[in-house]
Amino acid sequence: MFCGDPLAPGYADCTHQMTIFAIASSIPAMLALILMVAAFATPAMKAAPALRTRTLGYSLLAWVIAGFTLVMGVLPSV
Repeated sequence: MFCGDPLAPGYADCTHQMTIFAIASSIPAMLALILMVAAFATPAMKAAPALRTRTLGYSLLAWVIAGFTLVMGVLPSV
């Protein structure tokens, strides 16, 4: 999101909204990272390939949600 000139009215609200979107995108990103590590590190996942595949699928979905949230925060407001 382009906030414009720092002296313009509404600049603080705009930067606050960008911060909220950055924090909101970090939550699914952390979940995705935890799921990816769990898929390769835990013995239960190594023993069951279907469970590992499902976990990696959920991790991919969480990465997509995180990326979408981040992009929504970066796009200029319409």
